[in-house]
Amino acid sequence: MKSEDKSQLNIKIDPKLLLRLKSKAIKSGKTLTAFITELLEEGSIKASGDIEILEKRLLRIEEQLNLKDNFWSEKKEDLNQAKCIFSDSGAKRYGDVAKELFEFHRKEKKLSLKDAIAELSTCLGHYDSQPELVFELLMGNHELTGLEMTDAYRNGSCGMRSALSEWTNSSLEPLNEAFLNAVEVKNLV
Repeated sequence: MKSEDKSQLNIKIDPKLLLRLKSKAIKSGKTLTAFITELLEEGSIKASGDIEILEKRLLRIEEQLNLKDNFWSEKKEDLNQAKCIFSDSGAKRYGDVAKELFEFHRKEKKLSLKDAIAELSTCLGHYDSQPELVFELLMGNHELTGLEMTDAYRNGSCGMRSALSEWTNSSLEPLNEAFLNAVEVKNLV
C-alpha cells in the first residue's frame, strides 16, 4: 500500500488505554500505528466469507489488549446506575433497522410471520437473549431504549443481532452500522 493510499484517523482515547496500546506495540516490536492497524485488520470480516459477529470481533480485540477483565475490575460503580452506552434515539433506530431486515428476509424466504418467528426462535435459543422483547421489537410493538440496549451489551451480546445474522446467513451490515451509530461515545469510559 502506498503512503498516499492511507488516511489519518484522529480519535480521543482514554490515556490509560493509550499507554497499554503503546506498551503492547513496543513489546511486539511495532510502531503504534502498525500495531493498531494490525489489530483492526485482524478484527475485520475475513474476505474468505467467514462471517464474524461484531461482539466476537470486539471481544477478541479486548482480549488481545488484555482489557476486558482490567476494565470491568477498575469500574466499581453499580451497572444499573452507570450511564447508558447507547442513546435512546440510536437504540430506536437500531430496533427499526432490525425490524426492516427481519421483514425483508421474511419476505425473501416467503414465510408467514408465524413461521419466521418460529425459525428465528430456534436461532435465539443459541444466544443469551430476551426472546419476548426481540419479538415485540420485530413486530413493531415496542421501541428499544438505550438502557435496554446497554443491558443487553453488558450481559455479553445482543442476542437479537446474533440470531438475525444466523437466521439470514448474513453479516447484516446495516444493523451493525446502526449499532455503532447508537453508541454514546462520551459514556464509554
